[in-house]
Amino acid sequence: MISVMKKIYSTILLLLISFALQAQDIPLFSQKLTNSFIYNPAVAGHTLGSATYSYRQSYNGIANAPRNNFISVHTPVGNHKFGIGANFYQEEVNFLKNSYASAAFAYHIQFNRTSSLSMGVAGEYNFMRLSGRTNSDASDQDYIKLSNGELNDYDFSFGLLYQTRFFKAGLAANRLATGWIKEDNATILSNYYSGFAQGMIPMRGGEDMLEPYFAFRKFSETNDTYDLGLYYTYSNRLLAGGSYRSGGVAALTAGVYLTPKLLLGYSREMFVGEVRNQVGSTNEFTLRFDFNAFDYRNNFKADYLNSMAYRRKTLNSAKPGSSGSKGPAQLHKQQKKMAAYSPNKRYQNINKLSMTPGSQHYKLSAAKKKSYKKKKRK
Repeated sequence: MISVMKKIYSTILLLLISFALQAQDIPLFSQKLTNSFIYNPAVAGHTLGSATYSYRQSYNGIANAPRNNFISVHTPVGNHKFGIGANFYQEEVNFLKNSYASAAFAYHIQFNRTSSLSMGVAGEYNFMRLSGRTNSDASDQDYIKLSNGELNDYDFSFGLLYQTRFFKAGLAANRLATGWIKEDNATILSNYYSGFAQGMIPMRGGEDMLEPYFAFRKFSETNDTYDLGLYYTYSNRLLAGGSYRSGGVAALTAGVYLTPKLLLGYSREMFVGEVRNQVGSTNEFTLRFDFNAFDYRNNFKADYLNSMAYRRKTLNSAKPGSSGSKGPAQLHKQQKKMAAYSPNKRYQNINKLSMTPGSQHYKLSAAKKKSYKKKKRK
């Protein structure tokens, strides 16, 4: 049993180191907590800006497993027509330290108050070096490059983002230079893609929000990753949800808004099956500060109230004296009060339709006319 565990451990560690040496992987941070900016440059300055720090410890059951630190800042400029931002993350795997930095620029086209299209481009710099001691073969070519600091690379990415009131989706072509320019006899634009689609469904009259979520990430020719999740935000204060990733990885996410602008979040990922007992789980902690307080309730609640007002045939600007949404008793009282001013009345209290010979009003009117004539003769 011990030999089997050592074999599993060695295999996983070897794969992690080999994967890191390829320098092709961007860590799979939770997009729900990090706003997807690490993958899609079009998110830069979209809606509001933020500063994010995230720490991710992968496979806590394995020594020297990957550890990631991620810092991201982005903000809108030019009256929200443009966006700028920067990302930096550092990954440590055993004796390797991989660092990645990028700067992004985005252009936002606002169709109306809730619909927009964003386009962004990012320049990237990736470099790797040794961290700590190793017993690797000093004559190995990769080891020599690491020792000399030659494993560094430049690249760029392009992204699109579209959003409406209840839906948003993004698509990015990552590391275009690697797949398009540097590969010999390249026939496709890029080998690396990422995308997501997210719904925003108001609940409880706009007080809460339900978000179904789908993400796709392809960062190598053989590695495709799909995420399917569902998240619920309560009163713009508490966030909870879960997701499932291809390859048998389940995740739980929770977050709390310490202030209207400050979010503290936690995600825990676990393999499904017996592998979980061998490699452990992955923990991710996120602290995000939004530069502008975003409250989805301002839009959803207003829409809900307006729709209810329309259904009840009431308007906030109704004139005094209109029936509005009064009950039957109030409506009857209002009609009775205004009956004296009806066009069917003459001199306010004399009904035109009742001015017929023999009626009480007719007799009173005739008597007044007769009395007036007598006075006039005198």
